[in-house]
Amino acid sequence: MHYSSNRLSKVAASATIFLFTFHGALLAVSPEAAKHGNNGNALAQAGKYDEAIAEFTLAINASVKDPRFYLDRGRVYRAANKMPEAVADFAKAIEMDANNEPGYFERGKTELAQNQYDPALADLNKAIELNPNDAEAYYRRGLTQYHQEKFDEAIQDYTTSLEKKPDDVDAYNRRADVYVTMTQFEKAKPDLEKVLSLKPGDPAATQRLQFVNDKMAQAAPPPPAPAPTTAPPAPTPAPAAPSLLTPLNIGLGVGALLVIIIIIVVMAKKKSPSTYD
Repeated sequence: MHYSSNRLSKVAASATIFLFTFHGALLAVSPEAAKHGNNGNALAQAGKYDEAIAEFTLAINASVKDPRFYLDRGRVYRAANKMPEAVADFAKAIEMDANNEPGYFERGKTELAQNQYDPALADLNKAIELNPNDAEAYYRRGLTQYHQEKFDEAIQDYTTSLEKKPDDVDAYNRRADVYVTMTQFEKAKPDLEKVLSLKPGDPAATQRLQFVNDKMAQAAPPPPAPAPTTAPPAPTPAPAAPSLLTPLNIGLGVGALLVIIIIIVVMAKKKSPSTYD
């Protein structure tokens, strides 16, 4: 939460109480609380978390009914890795206002950071119920459900987050993670390509896209083998001519020869003169 210096100076100069609207109610913020709130923000941005926490504590003491200072201090506790204190501050903000959507969101985000997935999911569900247009809440719930191995639900949440915030590189990266986990590499590829279109040359996305391409290549069916070339069938050989030198033909030939010889002998005897005249 941040108050402009111009607004703060006007409050201090008039020595009056400035009114802020919170969930439809008017909350009084004293000049002292506003001053400590601004100091806390400046210190937190400079990474001076202990000093920022001290300033937000002074703001809380000066405006005990304003849950926003608990939210601010809770965020700084989380940045300082003091998770139990952060959760306690977010719970206090919710206690002060049961419909405090930022309280549920911040507590869910903190529980997620501690791998407390069930309470994180419950808080993020409530945050989305109170503010269904918060892309960040869907993103965090998607991450929670990914860790719970609810992959289809995680993909749906990342998709909804991207519908509300189309150029969110983190959401594309995370959805690609889910697709890779499910070995749906063909769906992870366009998400990683989108990351590279938004962050050209990003080394992590480049490496992961190469991994996905390799997996897709391994899963692709091998090219069909060429049909074997078969030699044309050999022509059917012509049947061999039957041999004339069969026993039958030989016998017939010998018989015919004997007949011819006999005829010649007989003819010769008829032509020769008789010696008995």
